[in-house]
Amino acid sequence: MNKFVASALIAAAGFAAAPSFAADFGGEVGYVPQVSSTVSGLSRQAVNAEVLQAERNGTMPAYGEGADAGALVSAKSNVSRDTVRAEAVYAVRHGQQVGGEV
Repeated sequence: MNKFVASALIAAAGFAAAPSFAADFGGEVGYVPQVSSTVSGLSRQAVNAEVLQAERNGTMPAYGEGADAGALVSAKSNVSRDTVRAEAVYAVRHGQQVGGEV
């Protein structure tokens, strides 16, 4: 019984000390980074105007989900769809590609 109580106390002490090791783990659940306060020389209206101008000029960088979708649209091919499908079927039948729906 004494060994069990001692083990439980050591485990409890370990769990209690765990938050003291918290550092910048980048994405750790429950971790909230400190917000740094900076002073900007631009007003909100000026920033909004710059964003609108960049969107209109096409110079706004694409960030976030689906930001690289333009790469798919801009990719051009000289091969027909039927040719690509025939090559895929050939590759699957001859063991050059893992099988799947073709």
